[in-house]
Amino acid sequence: MKKFIKKINWKYAFGELFLIFLGITMAIWFNNWNEHQKSKRIEVKSIKEIKNAIHQDLLDIEENIAGFGARVALYERIIRHIKNDLPLDKDLQAQLPYLQGITTFLSNIGPYETLKSRGLETISNDSIRLKISLYYDFEYEKIQTNERQHYEHHINYMKPMMLKSFDMSNNEIKPLNYDELFHDFEFKQTISWALRIDQYMLDLYKRLSKKARSLIKELDDEIIRIE
Repeated sequence: MKKFIKKINWKYAFGELFLIFLGITMAIWFNNWNEHQKSKRIEVKSIKEIKNAIHQDLLDIEENIAGFGARVALYERIIRHIKNDLPLDKDLQAQLPYLQGITTFLSNIGPYETLKSRGLETISNDSIRLKISLYYDFEYEKIQTNERQHYEHHINYMKPMMLKSFDMSNNEIKPLNYDELFHDFEFKQTISWALRIDQYMLDLYKRLSKKARSLIKELDDEIIRIE
């Protein structure tokens, strides 16, 4: 037994053990590196999808800013006419079609739902992950909630008032009796409340536009950093 031990080439044996250890270590390192690269590709893909979705949102946001802005301008003009007892003029007549308007935010929320199914931790940057969540779960939800008030006011008050007090034939909107309508307290209240709601919605949309543009810039920077 002692003779057998003496015949072992310890230098060779340790060399073999070292090679085995090195091989296992390299295999683990390569597997970790490969998993990291895979996670990075998924993260970049997720960020790009979110960025493109928010960019699409901006198109609808800008249209809605224009829509709410036009209605706010109309309501303010109507209030001035009521307060100053002004006659119906061409400028007011040209704006009256905006009384029909209803604005709805059509957000492309699919990529965010996909990200949640992958796990929000797919986004490794805590700050970016938080801002994406706030955009969809707070800012978007705030728009949706307040837009329901805008819609309900239109359906319950604006539309019945228009059907009752305006001639909407021949693709025009004309008051059936301008003087009577513009001296009607209920009409003034309806327009004043619509002005309040739409002005608030306009402010929300302008805020969302700024946040969307800022987030797109940060997502672009994050993509560059990761890649």
